[in-house]
Amino acid sequence: MTRALRKTARPIGDRGWAAALLLLAALFSGCTGAASSALPFQPLDPPPDHRARLVLYRADILASLASTRITLDGRELGRFSNHEYESILLTPGMHVIRAGLRGFGFMAWGWNSHRFRVVEGETTYLEISVRLAGRNNPAGRELEIAGRPSGVASENVFIALRSAKIALPRLEMTTRLSRAETHPN
Repeated sequence: MTRALRKTARPIGDRGWAAALLLLAALFSGCTGAASSALPFQPLDPPPDHRARLVLYRADILASLASTRITLDGRELGRFSNHEYESILLTPGMHVIRAGLRGFGFMAWGWNSHRFRVVEGETTYLEISVRLAGRNNPAGRELEIAGRPSGVASENVFIALRSAKIALPRLEMTTRLSRAETHPN
């Protein structure tokens, strides 16, 4: 370095690193959860006559920045981030939910679908989770990941039917995906 440049160039120091970390935290804080104006989970009324209620929620133990695109019976419900839920009134019977992750805006990382039945007058709870999907493979076998013919361990989406006993404590940490209740059919 030249003598003039050496005089002006200074190491970042502790304050500089702290400021850089605060700036990074501020940049990424908008990506990590629901907006502060979102409604927190409240106990739900039983569904009206001739209807069933689906409570769909995402409450990952290990946080992921990935949002999950959800469709129900072919109609898009929205993108769920961690700690979000939605309550949907449905006609009783069989339904299909599909959950997908997106990578770089154009490439799907993983997806999953689940057929389930809702019963008139009852509430059904489905948990969506995003986590690392990988396992030790027996010799000569490839890793199987939903939505891919083969690959390596990566984030993937899982759908699980939960009892009210399991779902309700997890729902206490969530906020509503949207303000208006969705009525897909």
